[in-house]
Amino acid sequence: MVGLPVFGETSRPAVRRPVLRLSLGRGDADEWSRAVTVVAVELGLGPAVDALEIVTAAGESSPAAAVGDATSVAFGFEDDGDPQVVFTGEIAEVVRSVTRGRTIRVFGGARVLARLRVNQSYEQQSAGAIVRDLADRGGIDTATVDDGPDFPFYALDDRASALDHVAALARKSGFVAYFTSADELNFGPVAQGQAVQSFSYGQDIIALRVAEHTPGLAKVKVVGEGAASSNGGDAWAWIAKQPPTAGAGTGDPERLLSDSSLRTADAARRAAEGAIAAAAGHAGTLVVAGAPLVTPTSSIEIAGCPDPSLDGPCLARTVRHRYSKHGGFTSTIGFVRTGGASGASALAGALL
Repeated sequence: MVGLPVFGETSRPAVRRPVLRLSLGRGDADEWSRAVTVVAVELGLGPAVDALEIVTAAGESSPAAAVGDATSVAFGFEDDGDPQVVFTGEIAEVVRSVTRGRTIRVFGGARVLARLRVNQSYEQQSAGAIVRDLADRGGIDTATVDDGPDFPFYALDDRASALDHVAALARKSGFVAYFTSADELNFGPVAQGQAVQSFSYGQDIIALRVAEHTPGLAKVKVVGEGAASSNGGDAWAWIAKQPPTAGAGTGDPERLLSDSSLRTADAARRAAEGAIAAAAGHAGTLVVAGAPLVTPTSSIEIAGCPDPSLDGPCLARTVRHRYSKHGGFTSTIGFVRTGGASGASALAGALL
């Protein structure tokens, strides 16, 4: 395997050797490590579908693998102890080629929800209760599923997938939805804690780009339906002269949003605040030597850049891990900056 040089750190070797551990099919991890040429993992917040792609060398014998086989992948470095599991799922497709060897595509629970379509209404249920019901219908394991706001009435239809409905519920609740490395659905607010890893210019960072833009939205007014706020939950279907309304932000441009599923003032407020937070977020892309600890919603730190404005705390939205015998192990992290309006709110609202 080709190591990646790391400069400026005395606590690590000058050349770090990446470690890949694949568990799938009938072969052991060492057999798969010898057979593969490229392994790429795509991770993101719902409604994104996490995926793993494995490419084996052409003409080289490799262990057997079939559609439906349970699969997990772990990455790390020889000087960092045991590799970190970053993805778990099942093989969905095996493509065989004379010139390229095999390409194996693996998906987790997000694909199950993406293929599940339901027609169902709920009365007096929380967002979390609806998400748990959808997970049960798809046979999906859950990690943490917070209740979030209550909906006097909420209807789902099969014009959208269950995954789209889960993402919409997260957006309306100020939450995020994603699958953990153990393929468990997580639904709840972003917990901004200590950075899982700090990346320094001249040591870890291969490329960095941050886009600071003029907000496309400065003020928003959200209008719901029904009279549940003023006349109790059973009045959700009433035609109200003054439906639940909430606003956020100041200045121009201003936008009016209407959503019939928002039947309380609290739900309208959450939606308005999420829209403003999303508009204010500064997005960036960071390419670093492999970082298996970073997952969507992870707090990270950028430090030591020649332009100090690039330094600071961030929250990861997407992560792409890529291992190859030619290029080593790298991670590409899509993030939002923390600051101003809550970075966690920006992350949750960025999917509006």
